Amino acid sequence: MSPRRKQFLARPYQDKAVREVLSLYDDGARKMLLHLPTGAGKTIIATLIIERLLPLIDAGKVLFIAHRRELLDQTAEKLKQHLPGLAISIDQGARRADPAAQVIIASIQSLSKRRQAYRPELFSVIICDECHRALAPSWIEVIEHFNDQRDGDALLLGMTATPRRTDGRSALDLFDLVAYEIAKPELQDLGYLVPIQYWGVKAALSLDQVKRSGGDFQGGALSAVMDTPQVRALTLRAWEDKAMGRKTLAFCASVRHAHRLAADFAAQGYRAEVLDGRTRNRDEILDRFRRGDVELLLNYGVLTEGFDDPSIQCVLLARPTTSPLVYNQCLGRGLRPAPNKPHCTVIDIVDRSTHQLQYGVSELADLPRGWSSRGRDPFREARAIAQVQVTDPTAFLAIKQATSLEEIQDLLMALPAEVVVAGLDGESVPRYAVEQTMCDAEHAESRIRDLLKQAGAVATKMIVSPPGDGERGQIEITLLNAAINNERYYYLQWHLERATGWRVTYAAPKRQTRRVNPKALLRSTLPDGYRIQAFDYDEAANRIVVQVPGLQRELLEEISTAFEAASGIELQIQGQLAFDFL
Repeated sequence: MSPRRKQFLARPYQDKAVREVLSLYDDGARKMLLHLPTGAGKTIIATLIIERLLPLIDAGKVLFIAHRRELLDQTAEKLKQHLPGLAISIDQGARRADPAAQVIIASIQSLSKRRQAYRPELFSVIICDECHRALAPSWIEVIEHFNDQRDGDALLLGMTATPRRTDGRSALDLFDLVAYEIAKPELQDLGYLVPIQYWGVKAALSLDQVKRSGGDFQGGALSAVMDTPQVRALTLRAWEDKAMGRKTLAFCASVRHAHRLAADFAAQGYRAEVLDGRTRNRDEILDRFRRGDVELLLNYGVLTEGFDDPSIQCVLLARPTTSPLVYNQCLGRGLRPAPNKPHCTVIDIVDRSTHQLQYGVSELADLPRGWSSRGRDPFREARAIAQVQVTDPTAFLAIKQATSLEEIQDLLMALPAEVVVAGLDGESVPRYAVEQTMCDAEHAESRIRDLLKQAGAVATKMIVSPPGDGERGQIEITLLNAAINNERYYYLQWHLERATGWRVTYAAPKRQTRRVNPKALLRSTLPDGYRIQAFDYDEAANRIVVQVPGLQRELLEEISTAFEAASGIELQIQGQLAFDFL
């Protein structure tokens, strides 16, 4: 396999999506939908489906339909790189496709005018990118032209991140079934999308007075609301507070709003530029942005779809919307992973009055309207809440109606233990008093040890850094378990901060790079305050037997596992007496 081909090896979920489509195709299904978040690699999946279907369609042709030039060119490039011997041609604007090509990549705008130039009976596969648009009259005419004359025998495959439309209709009205879907948190866990650091900024926008047109707020009316000195100043301050220094893509309410907001940023010394439909040096601006020469790129109606720059670190939503499609596409521009990018900061300027039709992250993540994430990832919060289990119906309803993770945790702690089957993320519910301000260091350490004990976690070291210069104090915890980059320890950190008022961070144990003294290693593994009373090292059996008075039984397995992983020596802790004082 050539180096060029290697980059198209499917990710596991992409390969599964392809297998599901082929399996359903073999079973006779001909209308299918792939529901994939932005950043899942729809173009690569389409490329792999085309490759594997070509031997099955008896020299039939493939038609790939999209609505933006960038999507057409991106798809053509991927196909040519992965299948260099395939005859591919583009039909868009001044570019006319070669009817003899095996794969035609066409814009819906050109195809709706030129469809009569094609013999539909020759096309065995029709792929619709961003297929939520396929319910529009122009799309329906094209699909009927190519599909109906084959008596529905052609494969009609749609791909979208947002099946549901603003008008309440769904892409499933046209595509019979979902062949495959995967959610954002799953792709985050796999490392193919980054988590979101979400901040909603409430403003007095009075969006209930803004007229709607075409399924969204009317452009001129929305611009009049967002393009005021007060709202622009609020937007700039929010960015400075939450995302200053992070490479930012901003979505604005109009061309004028984009230019004025960019001027506000520039007046403060930030490197900001604008893209709109009339920009002539578009490629030059995008190159500067990709290189990092531009801090903020503001746009109106240009970069919502088909734009891919994984190094984007912040998405600034300076334009409210009622459209799930617009919101999801804007959000998705910042979710692709890149080096030194642990998350994407999302700043969302929303109406304080929680406009009934305004679409936002709460609706997208299936959380209650008005949900407050306070810098957390709403999609991961939704998954954590879905695993809460209580047996009391009143408590169940209260949890469903809660508008923050803090409110849900307080509800769970107030319930009798026998009523709560599982807390956030399916874990047991830690119980503590919430500290509104910083408690003193001694109490903070005591509360941390209590919560770690409740969670069955072991801290081998705590470093306390007192507060200063308006900053909170920090407690750095070295945990016995090095595998701390997961949901369990994320929420445990959140509980520790709520219980103390201090900033809590984790320091993973240092990896051993040379042979170490087993006794010294064991001492470093034990929590503070515990001492080794007896130590017997049998080198021939590669086993150590020790006694550690007072060590709680629930810690034994975790300590033994960590020690054996670091040393390669079996550890048996025997003969200890453990007391839990009341």
